[in-house]
Amino acid sequence: MPHISPAGAVNIEYSHFSIGELWEPGFERRDVRPDFQTSEAVVVPGRIIVRSRVQEHTARVVLALGGQHGQVPGAGWELLASVAYQPVYTGRVAAFDTTNGQARSAGEAVRVFGQQVDPGEPTIELDPSRTYDVQVWAQGRSDSRERFDAAAPGADTEGFSGLETYLIVFTPSGTQEPLPPAVPESRRDRLARTHGKPPLNSR
Repeated sequence: MPHISPAGAVNIEYSHFSIGELWEPGFERRDVRPDFQTSEAVVVPGRIIVRSRVQEHTARVVLALGGQHGQVPGAGWELLASVAYQPVYTGRVAAFDTTNGQARSAGEAVRVFGQQVDPGEPTIELDPSRTYDVQVWAQGRSDSRERFDAAAPGADTEGFSGLETYLIVFTPSGTQEPLPPAVPESRRDRLARTHGKPPLNSR
């Protein structure tokens, strides 16, 4: 049985949200702009970008770790994508709004793998010495855009909820050498690297 996070809620804007590792001090930040032109889940270092069929709304999200490959989480779940993921920090993973940081607690429970998952903060801990196969599952997505248009045509629908629920399942697939923290860098060295030369008072 996989380890299952509490059920969170993400505010979706521009039809996407992300599942990502929390950056740790001492590690080099991985800020890579993904390709948003695809409807598939996109993996960039430290993040998995998931596409919604609705531009602006609130979706429930649950994260799970372990379990069997291809195990269906229950009735009504649709498999959207299978991708490979490699941890780049220490493996602390959370769900994130499009623009406002970490997801909040959902307003109601979600049923996955035969369990009722209560609302809370959707986070899990990956082993940074492992690699993972990731499956993205969804409920309600097949007709979410149509239900959205029928429920509130032309209205301000940023907070519209209940249209989609997502489950992101991480299953260990192999091993890797964990990335070590970056070597501490002095202010002088950081300015020299950023601007091509050290500040005048340090030359």
